[in-house]
Amino acid sequence: MLEAKHPRSAVRGGRVRNGNGAGFTLVELSLAMTVLVVALVSISAATLRAHSLRRQNRETTLAYGAIRSAAERVHSFSYITVEDSPETWVQDMLATYGPGGTVGNTFDVEGLNPVGAGGTVGTITFITDETLTDAAINAEFGMPRDLNGDLDAADNDVTGDARILPVILNVSYRGGSGVVNLTHSFLAVGF
Repeated sequence: MLEAKHPRSAVRGGRVRNGNGAGFTLVELSLAMTVLVVALVSISAATLRAHSLRRQNRETTLAYGAIRSAAERVHSFSYITVEDSPETWVQDMLATYGPGGTVGNTFDVEGLNPVGAGGTVGTITFITDETLTDAAINAEFGMPRDLNGDLDAADNDVTGDARILPVILNVSYRGGSGVVNLTHSFLAVGF
């Protein structure tokens, strides 16, 4: 019996191929789709990671900018206060940037979320006890340290006569990677 063959197709290995070799099998299509899906998932993951890093960089830039700005304000006020009234320099600093002061010891940073409900992102802390250690205040000042120039580091309160005042700026916020704490410490000088 003679088989009628289509002039442009042939049967090979159980599948029909047309004469020009075009067409895909189901296995080839499945493999191509798998490669495509893996590529799309990889691109999506890289895009999400890039977005997350961009957000973290933005938050960090905002936080460090706020710390720098707060430090400049404290330094500037310290300089002006020493020029105007050196004998009440510390009291003026605390009356302005201390708890309950005219400016206060906290500050917000637009674009950053505070850790606690209703809290603020930044805090300003002045160290007026020269007997504290660096470990107790969690900063590197070389404490205990003679802050008032009386040649000892034994005074618990130097608000009346300090010449050097350790200042700690802290920014705590809830970012994309969780809670972030940044600290900057410096010395304000009263001479």
